[in-house]
Amino acid sequence: MAQVLHNKNLATRFQILVEIAANQPNIQQKDIAQKIGVTSQAVSDYISKLVEDGSITSEGRSRYRITKEGVNWILKSLRELQQYSFAAERVLTMITTWAAIAEVDLKKVKLLAW
Repeated sequence: MAQVLHNKNLATRFQILVEIAANQPNIQQKDIAQKIGVTSQAVSDYISKLVEDGSITSEGRSRYRITKEGVNWILKSLRELQQYSFAAERVLTMITTWAAIAEVDLKKVKLLAW
């Protein structure tokens, strides 16, 4: 299963990075917080960690850019999510498409009780 689905910390990190990537360089922490449903303080804490680990750069207040490392981490996570999604879809497709062909009209057959 994709790591971002196992860990709320990674899921939030993923969402913040995607928001920064989509809106860089001018995005406010409060806007990210509102969009993903966490507090502004939580976003601030995550941003500090993301700057520290090199996933984003900060060019002052409300000016963030995703780095190559950040992009690569998102792409890796997206590949994992895609693989999981394909596997889940295969399972569900098999469940919904299995069909049986009866040799007789089942409405006319008396069913045996086991």
